[in-house]
Amino acid sequence: MKNKMPLCGFNEKMIEGLRAFTEGLLEHGLKFRCEKNGETIEQGIKREISDMTRLTLELGGIENSSKRLLTEGIVKYAQGFYLTVRKKGIFKYKEDIDKIMDYFFNMDSKYYGELEGKPEDMKELVEFLNKEKI
Repeated sequence: MKNKMPLCGFNEKMIEGLRAFTEGLLEHGLKFRCEKNGETIEQGIKREISDMTRLTLELGGIENSSKRLLTEGIVKYAQGFYLTVRKKGIFKYKEDIDKIMDYFFNMDSKYYGELEGKPEDMKELVEFLNKEKI
């Protein structure tokens, strides 16, 4: 990730925590579990996405709304990361994690630096994010 400081939202501690979590998804959640289960990375990704999809279908049963949202968020983040790994492979995963962190930094910077308070702020943010690469 480029050495940048966010304006208002994400800070270095958040980015580093997210980076560590994401690295853990790959190193433990995928590589280690694939070795343990005798799977290829592709098989492991399919298994993980399938498991998380099945979990997502059941999350409405979590009665506490904050707990449900926390669980949905972490599951969706993991799914998104595994889909990125599936597309790009694991060979340059540290670079890809840097790109994901840049994506979040750029999202934050765009919103707080240019869009906050504008009538169409979220629409413009989504248009910007559609052009960002991971």
